[in-house]
Amino acid sequence: MENKIVYSSEEDIEFIHSRLREYNRKYMSDFDDYNFHIEKDGKIIAGIVAASTFDTLEVEFLFVDENYRGKNLGTELLKHAENTAKMNGLKRILLNTYSFQAPEFYKKHGYSELLKIDPCFGEFSQSYFTKKL
Repeated sequence: MENKIVYSSEEDIEFIHSRLREYNRKYMSDFDDYNFHIEKDGKIIAGIVAASTFDTLEVEFLFVDENYRGKNLGTELLKHAENTAKMNGLKRILLNTYSFQAPEFYKKHGYSELLKIDPCFGEFSQSYFTKKL
């Protein structure tokens, strides 16, 4: 019998992610979420999704609504995550970004580029960054 492969909904993705994290907890200690957002008039206008493992924080997503860019919301969220991680004894942050996103933003905030894949897809590159806390 052949397995049926189907597209995943947002709910399915969250389930898959939670199951992977549950499995990883068997091998990775001190796993914790660092998810924060900024609201305006009841709407999320910026957010950061990150998780710690051992002494490292890995940023999965940093988003600022286009209507609110240039108002330091990304900086505010990044600094909040960094400060919270540092207070909790974490030693470094890892993240990646694409050339059409924010590599210069991270460089400006003291992140060092570890690896750049250029091109990664089409004309765009992907950069991996780290920062010691």
